[in-house]
Amino acid sequence: MTALTGHPGWRAVWQAKGERPPPLAGDRDQVVRGLMALAGYDSATSSLDPETHYVQVRYLRERLAIRPTDTVYEVGCGAGSMLYSLRPDCAGVGGSDFAASLIELARQVLGPGDLTVTEANAVPPEPAYDVVLSNGVFIYFPDQDYARQVVHRMVAKARRAVAVLDVNDAATQAEFEALRQARQGNRRSGYTDLRQLYLERDFFRQIGREFGLDCRIDESVMTNSANGGYRFNALLFKPDDPERS
Repeated sequence: MTALTGHPGWRAVWQAKGERPPPLAGDRDQVVRGLMALAGYDSATSSLDPETHYVQVRYLRERLAIRPTDTVYEVGCGAGSMLYSLRPDCAGVGGSDFAASLIELARQVLGPGDLTVTEANAVPPEPAYDVVLSNGVFIYFPDQDYARQVVHRMVAKARRAVAVLDVNDAATQAEFEALRQARQGNRRSGYTDLRQLYLERDFFRQIGREFGLDCRIDESVMTNSANGGYRFNALLFKPDDPERS
């Protein structure tokens, strides 16, 4: 779940993850667990329970009314955990990430297709996809300006809807940082210079007004994860999207 100029420190972390992958074989739950570990859910404030992942997948299917005829693109797709689970429900998937090692793993899991090593704020508008999403990636962006560039790219690429999931809520930053410090302990020392990004909910509402989009803010559905209590989801629907009513 990662975003080349974004943040070189975080890029090194995610590249290293992809170079030491867990097994990606077995039944669906086993594959999902391995993909979740590659997406960072093996942290002290998260959960590797596959049901946590399935809750997020069901939320996306229902909230965005993803149809069998839809195509779905993910910015910061990592090794492809979300696309792996959404692919059976749609017409096609694609994605990009700044960690080449993770994209190579995504190709192994998803097969050939539109999977590229691309900077998040350089995702091309074509080919267009019905739904464009990003899951737990904005927290690794360097600043608000970069995040805004990425949302603009996502809006340009989406035919009907954009979803930005698990955004660090600026309103609870102090509380969340204290929790992370307590949970991570010595493990956190390896990430001393790697800060996460926090955004206001109005950041997305403002972009919605800028583009004439219907913006909806939901609480994170990742209730099995400590992270979920301090994050939110931002959904942007285009005016002609029949599923936004």
